[in-house]
Amino acid sequence: MVDKEKIKEILLDQAGDIPAILEKARVEREIEPELRASLKDGLIKVISGVRRCGKSVLAHRALTGLPYAYANFDDERLAGLTAADLNLVLETLLELVPGFKYILLDEIQNIPKWELFAARLQRAGYKVVITGSNAHLLSRDLATHLTGRHKVFEIYPFSFREHLSRLGVAAPAAGAAATAARAKLGAAFAGYFTLGGFPELPAIVDRKAYLHDLYDKILTQDIAVRHGVRHIKTLKDIALYTANNYAARLSYQNIKDAYALGSIHTVKNYLEYMREAYLFFAVEAHSPKARERVRLPRKMYGIDAALLRSISVSGQKNDGRLLENLVYLELLRRGRRVVYYSDPQRKYEVDFVCSGAAGGPVELIQVCLDTATAEVKERELRGLQSALGAFKTVDALTLVTLERAGEERIAGRTVKLLPAWQWLLQE
Repeated sequence: MVDKEKIKEILLDQAGDIPAILEKARVEREIEPELRASLKDGLIKVISGVRRCGKSVLAHRALTGLPYAYANFDDERLAGLTAADLNLVLETLLELVPGFKYILLDEIQNIPKWELFAARLQRAGYKVVITGSNAHLLSRDLATHLTGRHKVFEIYPFSFREHLSRLGVAAPAAGAAATAARAKLGAAFAGYFTLGGFPELPAIVDRKAYLHDLYDKILTQDIAVRHGVRHIKTLKDIALYTANNYAARLSYQNIKDAYALGSIHTVKNYLEYMREAYLFFAVEAHSPKARERVRLPRKMYGIDAALLRSISVSGQKNDGRLLENLVYLELLRRGRRVVYYSDPQRKYEVDFVCSGAAGGPVELIQVCLDTATAEVKERELRGLQSALGAFKTVDALTLVTLERAGEERIAGRTVKLLPAWQWLLQE
């Protein structure tokens, strides 16, 4: 039996941490106004995202000024709790925060059958906010007892706009800026491109150790432990292979052959676990045929540039692929549906074919570090031209570069060349 006094001591410690959390939380996340407005309804709010991307901070900021109670189940002192013990947690919180209306349950999926507790809280009239680092597990468990009664808010490491907010640099309206401001924004982007978006990283002295620890915790705690993975070395091998081949075509068969695995299903399962934990994401090739999409290689992207630099063997030498990865993450934040295009002969490629959630016209986005040479520019533009004939309606053609701006013409259409910092600040 869990000791109630011990639980009280732990929850008091956690409540004492809130002022320090908020003191460091100076940046308003772009999703924050929507989350705060949604707290008025009775749906359970689920804030999910990769470990250390700021889920808890976002929740505390959104709940500031409201009567809320808080329990963090990522605390090792609560590791032995069972579903039956959660009532003791509730009783203790009612003693510590009399009359609370809102309750924040941090990483509660660590407790088996937690969803029954969350459903009971909702039925009792409490407004429940949950954070977790595995969207699939949260949604799967909630769907059993709370179908249609919860809403998921996914967050990622800082966007460039949020990075500017952290620096105290104003983002220009509609991406326009004077010469001096453009230089300042370019310098800010250079820092963002190197540091990535994990909120804590700029203040860390040994950043490499921090990122390696984060990567290891995602693989071991968020994937291996939660999915009961027995062959952890194989999991780590596949993760490292993916980290060294991000923004490149990658097939299940290639990975299976590289590590002499007995089944391709192992590869599929492990990559899916990594996606659920927000470590890597897969982009399928465009094809009107579903069977063809499954057969064609995917392109994998990682959750953060600094993390990729840290764990991939040649991360420092692949700024072109890192820029492509950065563009993908921004498309993810914007909720765009994304595939990549390759012509039938696999000669030309378009990095991202983007559409809204409901489909409709597409935007073709090509990413290139530098288009200074005629050969490189020709290749990138040929890829866009090749893709024009594959889609009924192409809304826009964009070439994202590191620094270059301007326009080009292909097949009677205008291609906008935008430096990455400017593209990232587009609404």
